[in-house]
Amino acid sequence: MKPLALSLLALATVSVAFPQGTEALREFKAEKIPSAPRSAGIYHLETGTWTRTRSAAANFGPDVIFSNTAMSGYYSSLAAAGGFAAGGTTWEEGLIPTMENPNYPAADRSSYRVNCLTIGYCDFNPPQTSGWELTFYNSYIPCTINTNPDATVAVTGLPADGCWIVTLELGGSQQFCLVGDGGDGFQGNQDEDSFGWGSKYIGSDGSALAGFYLAGDPQFTDPGWAQGDTPSAGTNTYYGPSSLCTIASGESVSTGNGTEDFSRFTDFGSPANSYCHFFGGYSNNVGCGGPSNPYASRFMEISAALEECPPPQISTPYCQSNPSTNGVQSTVSIFGSTSVVADEVEVTAYLPQNTVGFFLTSLDTGFVPNAGGSNGNLCLGGAIGRFQQLAAISGADGEITISTLTGQWSVTNIPHPMTPYSAMPGTTSHFQLWFRENTSFPSSNFSQGVRVTWTP
Repeated sequence: MKPLALSLLALATVSVAFPQGTEALREFKAEKIPSAPRSAGIYHLETGTWTRTRSAAANFGPDVIFSNTAMSGYYSSLAAAGGFAAGGTTWEEGLIPTMENPNYPAADRSSYRVNCLTIGYCDFNPPQTSGWELTFYNSYIPCTINTNPDATVAVTGLPADGCWIVTLELGGSQQFCLVGDGGDGFQGNQDEDSFGWGSKYIGSDGSALAGFYLAGDPQFTDPGWAQGDTPSAGTNTYYGPSSLCTIASGESVSTGNGTEDFSRFTDFGSPANSYCHFFGGYSNNVGCGGPSNPYASRFMEISAALEECPPPQISTPYCQSNPSTNGVQSTVSIFGSTSVVADEVEVTAYLPQNTVGFFLTSLDTGFVPNAGGSNGNLCLGGAIGRFQQLAAISGADGEITISTLTGQWSVTNIPHPMTPYSAMPGTTSHFQLWFRENTSFPSSNFSQGVRVTWTP
């Protein structure tokens, strides 16, 4: 790799605002885009192949959940190799709603399986040497540092020697989940409801300038925008209205939902070069791009599948099962939330097909081999509760599930031989499935044992 050429872009340090009450914004010069951006097509990360037409768009989406595509005509080389600081990271904020967010009644999901990203950048290094590391955060407080991403997408070998728009189709192994409203439900303020994303240049040359397009034109693309307010309408997303801005090609563009007119930049090699910055304060009196001072947010569009993300697994195995007579080893997983207040839990057992069974539970562990003449191990001790009223057949899928989401049971009413008990923060509950073996003579077995510790 060639030595990185650093070019100081700071014009002045201007105290105009204090995001998070910690530091003044710094004003920087934005770089003018010298020519119209070119579309590179769709890059399929899983196969490393390109589609140069838009016909492959049906392979991802179909919903746009965040769109910041109203380009200002500028790009910023901050945080890019060849720019202000090699290897630095810039963070942006935005808003993706949950179904409980009253401002977005059209939202039909609370978590989103992201399968496509569209990015826009200029890179004047040699052809095919560009590369970006993109990080994503369910929760992000605007203008702060966050080094613990919930997802990372890194891609190299992208077009350079000019300005580009590239669509990245994420294969099955690269797809990730974003949870709306900051990951913990609607709170009604931007610090708690924002998601975040970061960009870092990882190109293979780095001797020339490179940086993301500056995008966002809230005055003319967001019907809900008013001078001095945060854009909030979410234009050109599945849950928001259509944009009011159509560029010459007839394509509608939009401002990022919940973006701010400042970004966070961090140079991990030189803490003195870490700050919140802007580009002189948003000033656009011409509409649909071309502001005299560009909005300090960067080009990004995020698409997602129709299905919600599966809930996280919250259980831990502690006791193994014996294989059933057909060789299948029965397991159990618990999905959802450990929160007693949330009461969102699914317990699923995986066992032989068309098998009858029901779950057992206890506050205590134990180990009784071949309990009751079974072929398995009873992993529970003390007083054991039974979900007998929820006995079921595993069917062709080989699964039995009990869920609080359908009202079958509740973490505030867990079976016990004497009287049901309510989970308390710090309490650990243990679960296991008893099932009938599919044999010509009476026989039964037990799944593995798993546990979950409840939180408030």
